[in-house]
Amino acid sequence: MIRYLVDLALRSRIMVLSLAVILFVWGAISFHNLPIEAYPDVADTYAQVITQWPGHAAEEIEQQITVPLEVQLNGVPHLTHLRSVSLAGLSVITTIYDDDITTFSARQEVLNRIVLATMPTGVSPTLGPDYSPTGQIMFYTLTSTNPKYDAMELKTLQDWFVLNQLKSVPNVVSVNIFGGPTREYQVQLDPGKLVSYGLSLSQVEQALSNNNINAGGGFIERGQQALNVRAVGLMKNTDDIAATVAKVVNGTPVRIRDLGSVVQAPKVRLGHLGKAIRHEDGTIVNDDDVVEGIVLLRKGAEADTTLDALHKKINELNNGLLPAGVKFVPHLDRSDLVHYTTRTVLRNLTDGVLLVTLILFLFLGNVRSALVVTITIPFSLLFAAILLDLRHIPANLLSLGALDFGMVVDGSVVMVENIMRHAQFSRGKKSFFQTLSIAAHEVQRPVFFARLIIIVSYLPIFTLQRVEGRLFSPMAWTVAFALLGALIFALLIAPVLCSFLFQDEIKEWRNPALEWLNRTYGRTLDWCFDHTKLTLGLGVVALALVLFFAFGGVIGSEFLPHLDESAIWVRGTLAPSSGPSTGLALINQARLVLANFPEVKQVVSQVGRPDDGSDASGFYNTEFFVDLLPRAKWRTEFKTKEDLIASMDAELSKFAGVDWNFSQPISDNVEEAVSPTFAVRGY
Repeated sequence: MIRYLVDLALRSRIMVLSLAVILFVWGAISFHNLPIEAYPDVADTYAQVITQWPGHAAEEIEQQITVPLEVQLNGVPHLTHLRSVSLAGLSVITTIYDDDITTFSARQEVLNRIVLATMPTGVSPTLGPDYSPTGQIMFYTLTSTNPKYDAMELKTLQDWFVLNQLKSVPNVVSVNIFGGPTREYQVQLDPGKLVSYGLSLSQVEQALSNNNINAGGGFIERGQQALNVRAVGLMKNTDDIAATVAKVVNGTPVRIRDLGSVVQAPKVRLGHLGKAIRHEDGTIVNDDDVVEGIVLLRKGAEADTTLDALHKKINELNNGLLPAGVKFVPHLDRSDLVHYTTRTVLRNLTDGVLLVTLILFLFLGNVRSALVVTITIPFSLLFAAILLDLRHIPANLLSLGALDFGMVVDGSVVMVENIMRHAQFSRGKKSFFQTLSIAAHEVQRPVFFARLIIIVSYLPIFTLQRVEGRLFSPMAWTVAFALLGALIFALLIAPVLCSFLFQDEIKEWRNPALEWLNRTYGRTLDWCFDHTKLTLGLGVVALALVLFFAFGGVIGSEFLPHLDESAIWVRGTLAPSSGPSTGLALINQARLVLANFPEVKQVVSQVGRPDDGSDASGFYNTEFFVDLLPRAKWRTEFKTKEDLIASMDAELSKFAGVDWNFSQPISDNVEEAVSPTFAVRGY
């Protein structure tokens, strides 16, 4: 079969070259359209149930909400782990599944189960947004130079306008809103007046509820038109609330304003967020209270296209949709990391191609043969891009970085070198095409099975499941597809190219270094045969050393590959009983400490949790996003990122009673997602 394909390629050279050009063009288009991720999505399929019951202790949350929900969810099909967190006023349950269920089916099953649980009056469990740990594609804040828009107005604008605008972008599943005071219409009652009028708190609540509704009255016909009849009773401002009648005493109405005052005031805050920007001259612009949003990408969606649409929406917001003086300011944009990753991959691939081309020229000694072998690299890469695009497998830094160009060109080197050798020594004895055919058939089986053995060696990676499979499978598919493209090139396209390039007399340059290596290798091989026992003994010792270094713990290892995100995520953990004042004081001081480093561009700090309960945390948890300048602008004393982190840790350690940890934004989310099962109850 292999012989037939090689002969067919040599008989149909124009057709083979045409197909090769088509594959090149197709591969270039596929590579351009291929989504490139900064980090693979390794999270399991999961669903999150969020339940809030304000004002109740963690023990009550655990007993009356978390446990009843866990009882119902424990029987969900394909469930592997169930995690729960019970805090004061908040219950978060995360159900994690195997790979045999889709996200949609998992969420639907959870919805079917949670309605069966008996909840306290007024408590309604909700599903969290459908996003992955790598789905936080943009962090932003709203800023204002308009005096009409303070922090509370910005929070209102965020809740009722910006949120809806961002969710209109395809594949944006939700926006987590953090920081800023939430406006409430509060009735501040005087207990003494309630007693004097003989009213209870429940009666006042009932009166307010009854007077805050619209009523429908059917319709009346006037002429040729039907007019709807309705009673408008919804309250619009504090005056409407104050005018509500709570009771009538001797024909005199007792209104809400007679019982107390009605004001607009902030809701009890569960979290706080601040921001400090460091300018090039060293000045720091600090804001203790800002409004932040985190844009969440739907699980499984492409980040590139979503970010492009999101940027268009941001331009619309900043150029007319938002009020004058209000701006949408991103401080973490995933597209920056994706572009940096793409540039790194392309630069490494280009450097690899140039280096391999130089080495091939030096060792093959012929420009035409080196050129044929070099073409193997872009062909195999573009061929892999075609198959990856067809299988909807995104590329990432790990998968593209695993390509070994030496392994890719190996088969073409053998084929071209053998053809060149036969053409050089058989010229005049046989026709060129006979010589070419003989040379190709001579090495076709070794080339085929050598590539096949390498591809088969990746089979264990294809059997990996869940987190391991999602992390390493794209790499295995990329390498296998590239090797398949290299095999096709070596067996079919390389002989055809040689038939056009090697028809003239071939002059091979003898590399002195290679000649010396060949002579040295021959003498060393003779010595090894003369000292067989010693050679075998050294081989056994080398094998033992390899096993020792591999399994003895001498060389460190990590499951997740490291990716520099050009940012630091700092977490400071206080005592579990810490209150909002303690946490707020810490983030305000620590934020300025971090912003004082010249290597820092800006710092965004947060304490507590957002109003929607999507982040199960309390006032004991403080987090800091530290945006860094490019490495070239750092002080010389910081050679690595670890040196900078050590210096920051030394400064932050001056705060007593705080446990500091350092990570990166994406890494922090991924490591938290793949952590083992846990159940937490906080007080």
